[in-house]
Amino acid sequence: MPDQNEKNRKLNAELSRALMNDVERLELGFATYWRQIAAVAVIAAIVVALIFGGFSYSRRSAREAAFTLADASTVTELTAALDKYGDKPGAAAARFRLAKLRIDAKEYAAALEDLRTLIASAPAEPLLGNARLAEAYLLEIMDKPETAAGLFAELGRSMDLSSTLRAEANFNAGRLFIKLKKFDDAAAALNRAVNPDRQSAAAWCSMAHSLLLALESGDFGPYKPAAKL
Repeated sequence: MPDQNEKNRKLNAELSRALMNDVERLELGFATYWRQIAAVAVIAAIVVALIFGGFSYSRRSAREAAFTLADASTVTELTAALDKYGDKPGAAAARFRLAKLRIDAKEYAAALEDLRTLIASAPAEPLLGNARLAEAYLLEIMDKPETAAGLFAELGRSMDLSSTLRAEANFNAGRLFIKLKKFDDAAAALNRAVNPDRQSAAAWCSMAHSLLLALESGDFGPYKPAAKL
C-alpha cells in the first residue's frame, strides 16, 4: 500500500506540473535554479557595465582630443597636441595651421615637412588640395621654381581638385613657366585655367587670360602659339 501511495503522490506531482501555466513554471524554475540565474545576471550586468564604460571613455577621449587640437594656437601648443592626438579627427586641420605658423616664422623646411606629413595622411577635400597648393607655393618661396611649377601643373590637371583650385594651380604654373622661359608649358597651363567649369574660378580665369594674352603678344620674349587643331 505504501508503494501505491508513493506512486499516487508522484503521479499527482507530474499532473500538477503539466497543468501549470507559464508563469507558474517560471516561478518554479526560478525557485529551483535561483543561484544559477543570479550568477548569470551578475555576469551580464558586469559585461554591460564594461561595454558602457568603454564607450563612455571613448567619447570623453575623442571630445578631449577634438578640443585640444582645435584650441591649440601656437607652434608649441600645436606640436604638443599633435604629438598626443596626431591620429585623431581634427589632426589634419591642426597640422595645416602649424605649417602656416611656421611659414609665417620663415621656418620653411619644418613647414614643408608638416605639409608633406599632412598630405601623406590623405585628408578629405578641400584640405588636401589646399595643402598641396601650399606645398607648391612653399617650394617657390624656397627658390625651387621648377619643382613648384611642375607641382602646380600636376595639380592643375588633377580632376580630384575643385575647379577653383585647379584654375589657381594652372595660373601659377603658367606664371612660373613664363619665368623659366618654358612658354609652351606656360601656354598649356594658362589655357587650362581660362576654361573653368564653375563661376567660382572666374577670378583665376581672368588673370590667366590676361597673362596668356601678354605671352602671345611677346611681352615675355619671342613666342609663337602652337596651331590650334
